[in-house]
Amino acid sequence: MRTIDDRLAALLAAAVFSASPLLLCGCASTAPAPRAAAPAAAAPLAQRFASEPAPTPRFPDPERGRKLRAAAADVQALARRAAERERLPALALGVVIDEELAIQAVLGVRDAAAGGAVDEHTRFRIGSVTKPLTAAAILRLRDEGRLSIDAPAARYLPALAGVVYPTRDARQITVRDLLTHSSGLPRLGVFPPASTSRDVTEREILATLDGFGLETAPGTGTSYSNLGYSLLGLVVARASGVPYRRYMSDAVLGPLGMRDAAWDPSQVPPGALASPHARGVDDGAVATIQPWRLGASEATAGLYASLADMGRFVGFQLAAWPARDAPETGALRRSTVRESHMMARNGSAFPAGGGDDGPGLGWHVREDCDLGHVVFHDGLIDGFSASVTFLPQRGVGVVALANVAGADLESLNAEVLGRLAATGAMEARVVPPSPPVRRAAQAVASVIGRARTEALDRRLRPGWFPEAHLASLRKALRDAGARVGACALDGSAAVESATAARFGLRCERGALSLAVRVDTSPDARITSLSVEEQTGAIAREAPRPSDRPARCR
Repeated sequence: MRTIDDRLAALLAAAVFSASPLLLCGCASTAPAPRAAAPAAAAPLAQRFASEPAPTPRFPDPERGRKLRAAAADVQALARRAAERERLPALALGVVIDEELAIQAVLGVRDAAAGGAVDEHTRFRIGSVTKPLTAAAILRLRDEGRLSIDAPAARYLPALAGVVYPTRDARQITVRDLLTHSSGLPRLGVFPPASTSRDVTEREILATLDGFGLETAPGTGTSYSNLGYSLLGLVVARASGVPYRRYMSDAVLGPLGMRDAAWDPSQVPPGALASPHARGVDDGAVATIQPWRLGASEATAGLYASLADMGRFVGFQLAAWPARDAPETGALRRSTVRESHMMARNGSAFPAGGGDDGPGLGWHVREDCDLGHVVFHDGLIDGFSASVTFLPQRGVGVVALANVAGADLESLNAEVLGRLAATGAMEARVVPPSPPVRRAAQAVASVIGRARTEALDRRLRPGWFPEAHLASLRKALRDAGARVGACALDGSAAVESATAARFGLRCERGALSLAVRVDTSPDARITSLSVEEQTGAIAREAPRPSDRPARCR
């Protein structure tokens, strides 16, 4: 089967996975009849949560939404130029701001020969952008305790016991390996290819696994695999006990509000389906073609969806950020969605470093030196192209759908994001200091210039500061106060973590900068502090420039 995005495959193939001196510093579907669901995973252990809510990160510019939406005309112009340049029969482009499809550009016709207007509910096949939705189903089943993504995939698909491992020390393929394209399976299986006349069957897919050789030992490399995601669709059916399509509809597409989604053209109302097109080899002219029938392999690239659907899907992804105390309301836990956006390696998920890229759980992840955390997936299947890119920390995403194969929609999305960035309103969220850190800073500020330091002494971690150090600390604070007078927090802060931040102090005769760190005990105590004189206040609550990844400096 020849579905898939070559650009993404190439990326996966390449993936490996200033201050003045301190005064003082403290140290120290087509599935067969349902089968019994797999055994449930162990129930999760009870969790304890902080009694004091963590501050919620926020966007620094109160005019952010208005400024981004004001770029609508420019975004629509970019879409028109791309449609002309790429000779697209139809293009549906949308910009998602937070959870809203805020900007749209819907151009062209459903069929190059028959015409037909296109709107936000016109269905396009999204190709491999189906994979993040299949991954969402797997992760929901994991959260429901119905499968383990770190268990051998053969627990759910016994036919996988027939694959041939390249070395005797290779471990078994896990479900996580299938999610992250690190199973050692090749890009395509050897079952009959997709065609326009018949469905691939589950039996055909599983029968080819006996004696099937892996390219690499699982977990040792990354190779984009449609076969792996075809198998994940079968895992969804096994673990849920219902056909893949039914579980996707009931547990993923329905709760996401993707009301236009369909697996087969026959499910789409008349006049709502974009026809697939191919370009002529000699002249590049587009002509209508017949769509592929993927059958039991549709979990890798088979879904039809509209721009309205994809806007909801991207809005759901963005709504998982930031971590917060609000009730859960979506198809997946917010923590699970955030996990899927992290680079997945060695059984864990973590943010990418500056310039890195690699697979997440269903998504691809990049740490861009200009845009920061980028999550994306492209789709290519005969007759259709799709691309989704979103920035979790900036609350913005772009979706592009076209009804011709091979359209460079990834570049169009990048152009749109560049135009939005030019508004100056696409800054990342900033994190307010946590209450314990702010209280610690207030305690330090309250004793500067004062003879008595009991308010600070009560906030210091006992036994952490040697007595001689304490004496020097008190003297340094008195000396600072003698120069600048009494001080108070000026409202600015640069947050390093939940336990550390740098604050600006407004004083009677000048300004100071205070860096403070606390421990994680219930009654947080100070473990480190430093004070320095400054000529200007910290601009706002935001990371310092030195926090930029080293590879991006």
